[in-house]
Amino acid sequence: MTQPALPKSPRAVPAGEPIWTDLITPTPQQTRDFYAALFGWEYQILQELGGYANAHLGGKKAAGISPPPPQGLDAQPSWRIYFASDDIHADAAQIVDLGGQVLLEPMQIGDRGQMGVFTDADAAPFALWQDDQHGGFVQNTGPGRVVWCEYNTRDSAKALGFYTALFHATSQQIPDLEYHTLHHENNGFAGVSGFGENWEAVNADGWMVYFYAPDVDKTAEVAQRHGGKILVEPWDMLYGRMAVLADPAGAVFSVMTPQPRPSESGPSEPGPPATTPAAAS
Repeated sequence: MTQPALPKSPRAVPAGEPIWTDLITPTPQQTRDFYAALFGWEYQILQELGGYANAHLGGKKAAGISPPPPQGLDAQPSWRIYFASDDIHADAAQIVDLGGQVLLEPMQIGDRGQMGVFTDADAAPFALWQDDQHGGFVQNTGPGRVVWCEYNTRDSAKALGFYTALFHATSQQIPDLEYHTLHHENNGFAGVSGFGENWEAVNADGWMVYFYAPDVDKTAEVAQRHGGKILVEPWDMLYGRMAVLADPAGAVFSVMTPQPRPSESGPSEPGPPATTPAAAS
């Protein structure tokens, strides 16, 4: 299903925080149908960008799905997370200084903004986006939205050194776990998990995106019914219920029904998983 172009989201995303996620897939129509069934996404297909599709919910952008480039894909499809940048060229230089690499030099995408693709000091890919007219997604506002982003690694100290420097962030450890949250003041915006070896079994090491699902068990069943796979069955953890899924082309993602910890007060916000697939199985 397509719909006309919509205005830019008014949400301003601070530099260093997740602003967008997209997926390059060899089966764009099948993939769009899969996520439409899963989350209710509708699509604005941009022929001027080679058929890139912005997924919308309630008139606001949620994610992107793209056909492969002319040269094809050189890796399994995976969700790519973009972090906001105020100066993408300066950030690209800092990435190299911190031990990362530039996979795709910063480039202008029409009047929408500038993008670049990089690897960190452990060769895990991620992207930056310096916004102009695109606006990014609206986070944490309901089903089908990005609710959390998490980096799964065997070396959390190395990852924390890289990302706290790049994003000008602080980190806080979850008590008794090898899990840290990245913060700008009081806002926790991503997680760094030291349980990478457990996630590697389901091809979910590196950066992983979590989408909000009001009923994780039902969402997992729908995914399987529409050609996807349940990689880790739904389980309960400290901040809610989650499952790890793959779409029909093999792209891995998580779904989560977030809830605050029982001891927390104040507004409900999503939080990090407090266990791992190995611990849940």
